[in-house]
Amino acid sequence: MNRFAFGRLLLACTLMTCVAIGQAATESKPTKRHSHKGEKKPSSAKQEPGDSASSTAKTASDEKKADPKKPDEKKADEKKADEKKLTAEKEAAAKPATQKLKKGPFRIEVGLDGVFEAQNQAELFIRPQEWAALSVLKAVDHGAVVKQGDLVLALDTEKIDRVIADLRSELELNALALKQATAQLAAMEKIAPLEVQANNRSRRITEEDWKRYQDVEKPLMAKVTEFRLKAAQETLEYAEEEYRQLEKMYQADDLLEETEKIVLRRAKNGVDRARLSLELAQAANEEAVKLSLPRMDERAKDQTERSLIDTEYTKINLPLLMGKHRLELEKLQVVRNLGEEKLKKLISDREAMMVKAPVEGIVYYGRSVRGKWSALSVETLRRGASIMPNEVFMTVVQTRPLTIRTTVPESQSQRVRAGLQAVVQPVGFAGLKLSAIVQRVGTIPLGSSGFDCQLTVASDGLSSAIVPGMNCEMKMISYKKTDALTVPPKAVFTEEFDPAKQYVYLRGQDGKPQKRVVTLGERNDKQVEVLQGLAEGDEILLEKPKED
Repeated sequence: MNRFAFGRLLLACTLMTCVAIGQAATESKPTKRHSHKGEKKPSSAKQEPGDSASSTAKTASDEKKADPKKPDEKKADEKKADEKKLTAEKEAAAKPATQKLKKGPFRIEVGLDGVFEAQNQAELFIRPQEWAALSVLKAVDHGAVVKQGDLVLALDTEKIDRVIADLRSELELNALALKQATAQLAAMEKIAPLEVQANNRSRRITEEDWKRYQDVEKPLMAKVTEFRLKAAQETLEYAEEEYRQLEKMYQADDLLEETEKIVLRRAKNGVDRARLSLELAQAANEEAVKLSLPRMDERAKDQTERSLIDTEYTKINLPLLMGKHRLELEKLQVVRNLGEEKLKKLISDREAMMVKAPVEGIVYYGRSVRGKWSALSVETLRRGASIMPNEVFMTVVQTRPLTIRTTVPESQSQRVRAGLQAVVQPVGFAGLKLSAIVQRVGTIPLGSSGFDCQLTVASDGLSSAIVPGMNCEMKMISYKKTDALTVPPKAVFTEEFDPAKQYVYLRGQDGKPQKRVVTLGERNDKQVEVLQGLAEGDEILLEKPKED
């Protein structure tokens, strides 16, 4: 390398160092602009060392011509520009956002979720009157197509058949007992008058016997006792007198003959017998007076009282006995009637255990509650499973015509009304659109969920694959206007002490905001309809002024 080439290379390096220092100073300034004017991209073409130095020198010369100002002056200008831009941005930020009003289309759209429901369906359940043991024998499958009269569920009837047979036997026995009781009552009714007569006769006889005993028998028995005692005394006296007379007579003779001795001995024995008879008579008389006659009197009196009580009891008891037999007969009749009624109910329950389809349709297990089916598994109606009385276990559904059941939230209850049209999107059919009309909306809320609503589905375009229980989404336009004047909801404000008074802010000609009371109509998420207070072309503030 010669001296000339070396000098040129040294000069180029010096110029490049100066340019790099200037760029570093420029980039360190607090400015948002990052201009790269004067910089050139390195060329991909290969250059000779001499050409490179020449190019570098030319670039430095061009930069000096393009920016003749000194670095300090340039720095000051850029700072002024930045300050001016910052001021403009602050002014723009301080100026509130506005919107110029113009009329245009406005609508309120309500979106609801629903479920397809059959208009015609028959719930199947068993409402037994007597029998409660309901065990499944066989059942048709969920989703089976049946005709009216087809057997859809058969229950086990073995036990109820035995109960019916036993009850029939009991009724036959009851019928025999009823006939027997009827005949017995009829006989008692015939015998009753005779019993009354016999009872009265027995009472009369008892009274007569008691009177005779008092008047005749009792005094007579006392006389007989006394007479026997007196007779015994007289017999003894006669015997003693006869013995004394014989003894006197035979004592006159000095010598007694054997015959005379025998006669005296006999007379003496007669006296002894008479004396013994007298003692016996005295004892009998004493017994009669102290014991026999009082006891006989007591027995007679007791028998008389008992007889009178018995006749009185018979008099009272006979009508009661008749009444008892009548009640027993009535009871047997009631038991028979109840048995016959129970038999009728059991036979009816027996017939109900063979469940047949009341209409033609598709079998659904469970029941539909506002279009949604209860969760009943196939095992619910398997063989041997038990079902609950009065509980819907199956529903025969006619898949056409269809309705849609939905719940209207309370916030939308005033927007959904009968006659409103809806576009229906079945969840399982993305490309299918159906039309429906609101049939009715409930006036009483269903708890906290909302209001019940039914829609009638048009048959046009309705796929046969859409069946009750499928879900759908609906959209309906409850309000629309082609030339409505609307404002954003955030531009409407409410008086602090008068919530019913609402207003907006207009941009005045002097730039100051003006408060304007407005009357509002319907609203959606993005727009509020203005009925009074504003006109097309008014410019409103979208935010509340800070000084307000």
